Amino acid sequence: MVFTCVQCGQCCMYLGDYIVIDAKTGPYSFSCTCVSTNTHFFAVIDEDKREIFDRDGFSRQHPQACPFLRPADDGRIVCTIHKTSPVQCKIYRCVAVKIYSGDQQVGYITGMGALHSDDRALRSLYESCAFKIPKGDQERDEWLARFFEKHGYRTE
Repeated sequence: MVFTCVQCGQCCMYLGDYIVIDAKTGPYSFSCTCVSTNTHFFAVIDEDKREIFDRDGFSRQHPQACPFLRPADDGRIVCTIHKTSPVQCKIYRCVAVKIYSGDQQVGYITGMGALHSDDRALRSLYESCAFKIPKGDQERDEWLARFFEKHGYRTE
């Protein structure tokens, strides 16, 4: 299973608690904190994304999303600080496995092996196998896909 990024924005939809804007330091520059690592960084909106950054409706509709995430005119959801994003964002592997119950997506596994889901049954199932999950990225992703499929879910 090889994941191809389609810039859907899912990987950053819950980073609003981790990437915090501390202060606006210029028209398109910000002093920020990565809460999970307690590190500070300066973000500058990429020049080619300033127009879409100015449209703040997405941030109001999705307050849990990274504050620098915006929909592009072509349907993608993009990072507007790609050039100055923090290290944790640069090394982050996005969604590795999408998990469905019927036609509804109920969760996903990130490239770091973490489950993101509000579905209690899925979270419980994941926790029951956490100690068995292989460490290598490719092996882990394939193992989790097979595991969830054995328990009635569909994966992509």
